[in-house]
Amino acid sequence: MNLWENIRMALGGLRANKMRAILTMLGIIIGIASVIAIVTVGNALTASVSGLLADLGANSIQISLADRPDENGNTNWARSWESTDMISDEMIEMYQEAFSDKIKSLAVTKSVGTGQALNGRKEASGYVVGVNANGLGIQNIPVIAGHDLNEREVGSQRYVAVISDRFAQTLFPQLPLQKVLGQEIRIQLNQGDYTFAVSGIYRYEVSGFAATMTGDTTTNIFIPIGVAEQINDDVGGGHYGFQVRVRDGVDAQAFAQTSEEYFNRRFYRDNEFVMIRSSNMESMIGSMTGMMGTMSLAISVIAAISLLVGGIGVMNIMLVSVTERTREIGTRKALGARNSAIRIQFLVESMIICLIGGSIGVLLGGALGRVASVLIGAPGWPSPGIVLIAVGFSMAIGVFFGLYPAGKAARLDPIEALRYE
Repeated sequence: MNLWENIRMALGGLRANKMRAILTMLGIIIGIASVIAIVTVGNALTASVSGLLADLGANSIQISLADRPDENGNTNWARSWESTDMISDEMIEMYQEAFSDKIKSLAVTKSVGTGQALNGRKEASGYVVGVNANGLGIQNIPVIAGHDLNEREVGSQRYVAVISDRFAQTLFPQLPLQKVLGQEIRIQLNQGDYTFAVSGIYRYEVSGFAATMTGDTTTNIFIPIGVAEQINDDVGGGHYGFQVRVRDGVDAQAFAQTSEEYFNRRFYRDNEFVMIRSSNMESMIGSMTGMMGTMSLAISVIAAISLLVGGIGVMNIMLVSVTERTREIGTRKALGARNSAIRIQFLVESMIICLIGGSIGVLLGGALGRVASVLIGAPGWPSPGIVLIAVGFSMAIGVFFGLYPAGKAARLDPIEALRYE
């Protein structure tokens, strides 16, 4: 009996016992579908988060304060940072001068807080952030109307603001964006009420995953950093960190390490509680991708346990099949069938069950993964590689869990098999 005859016989057996075949495949279907769906969602999330970080600039680095551990590796979490711990404007100026050949631009921000902007009965919320000149450009925030905060506005501490298009459309729904420029908005903050003239409008962009996580319409309102310090009553109070865009051709990851060593050696050598940490977007993307990949793998391994349950189910039904077809096996052996032919027959049947179940699982898992990834705002499709692995794994399960029943069938004594009732 050749391979095609074995396949036809296996398919005929499945058609004759449809319900039993479906129940046997169920474990395989659930296991494969779970793995495919989880990997699809994991890959979509990884791509979404990586894209979000890449938008911030792979050639930029973050310089920020961090708690310094003692000689035993312990950190004093109870101690709050003091004004003397902050990164001062003088430190940043000296840093820029020391590395002027490597630094293209630099962005310093100062948080003010969430405020409510009013225009008649229209109301919109926004998070007010002070930035230095051209700070939006450094952060890859596209200004689509008006202009970024410039040196003149920041230097003279004018009460101007750059708002998002979503914010503008909420407050001024009847005006085109160009007409919103120059309009005044009154913002209610915890520190008081302040009026700003709109000097620019940026496009509000956020990845689908991030939008799902935040779930609100709050956007940033950018104002000159000096004005932010006045509102906070914190003029010259220093900064928690800043962002640097390096020049083309400069290794951002290596320069991040150089910057960290520069600050710690020159300004924080004698500070026993605080130090400077640096990070590069490229390294952050790599770390995030690795972390999410590990999480997806761990969850997939847990989901794959159901494949073992499905494999045991396949073995069980094949043992039942051997028992039911004992007389058939005896007849075939009496007519000259070899043990290898009997073994191959049952192995093929086991593989066919797992292959069909695996294929259904791939389709179901792909559909579930697509729907789930769309719902969380990071649309994705199962990769061809994971599909091939899933199908191959299902066939391997068929072989592994079909070996024992096939061997049992092949070892049956033909005389005893013919006598079996």
